[in-house]
Amino acid sequence: MAANAAAGKRLVFPAGRTYTVTSLSIPANCYVEGNGSILRFPDNSTASTGHSDEILKVSGSGVTIDNLTFDGRAANQGATWSQFRHCVRIHGNFSNVIVKNCRFNNIIGDGVYVNIGSSATNCTIGPNNTFSSSHFNRNGVSIIAGTRIEVHNNTFTNCSRSGMPGPIDLEPNSSGETLSDVFVHHNTIVGGSATGTGTLPGIVYSGFQNAAANNVHIHDNNISGTRFTDGVVIIGISGGPFNAARNLNVYRNNIHHIGNANRFGVGINHYIGANVYDNTFDGMQWGIYNYKGALGTSTGNAFIGVTTDITNDDPHYS
Repeated sequence: MAANAAAGKRLVFPAGRTYTVTSLSIPANCYVEGNGSILRFPDNSTASTGHSDEILKVSGSGVTIDNLTFDGRAANQGATWSQFRHCVRIHGNFSNVIVKNCRFNNIIGDGVYVNIGSSATNCTIGPNNTFSSSHFNRNGVSIIAGTRIEVHNNTFTNCSRSGMPGPIDLEPNSSGETLSDVFVHHNTIVGGSATGTGTLPGIVYSGFQNAAANNVHIHDNNISGTRFTDGVVIIGISGGPFNAARNLNVYRNNIHHIGNANRFGVGINHYIGANVYDNTFDGMQWGIYNYKGALGTSTGNAFIGVTTDITNDDPHYS
């Protein structure tokens, strides 16, 4: 199924319909009016652990995706799982893309994957999208590269399996990628109570590739659920060098009810710096834990039922 004829037009799905599709291509300047219709992966269609595709792919600038329901059919794929099967893929130098009012259910890989490269600008995920997958998927939203990216006013429920980054993952794939002017705000992220293994954050900035990301703002999010080990994690490279990312800011978030023992409100780990201020931390062992990183501004935080407010454990600065 293709929408190539809809370039510069409006693609309208009738209400109440269900379509089984892969890689539905949406060209430049197309407004997709979903009317709540369902787009779904075929059952038993995951061929290998490296299987890479999507239900819908954005293939040009100026695209809006509005009011569709995406069903990844995660529980209907058999024994093989691939983290590379996404509901919506935005990959290419495409500017001015919006995804709003959509529902992402039974996600396999990511609900929305965003990699708009070094020259594209303005990609907005929100408002009013919902993401859920019974802890089966990789991420709710993955942000790899681009400038002026906004993820706002969405709801994430029971997203991400153990060993995967989290409901919202900011993670350049290489040191040469551009990620700047990123705003993740006013999202509700509910981890639930199912236990997992490893680090399980609500939002993560992953600096493993030492990209020179700049001006990243994680603010005014509501993060809860005892599954989470961390509300927000900012992580660099174990052993260094000090990360090239600059101006990472975590502020005015409400991180609460994630449990107490071995739970962190915000973690800064391994040779990376962040400002953490004006947040509310309610019910956890550590409010802010800086492990071999650089905690910048940390004023204005409120700590309620927190065993240790701020810990600087072997800090390292640029």
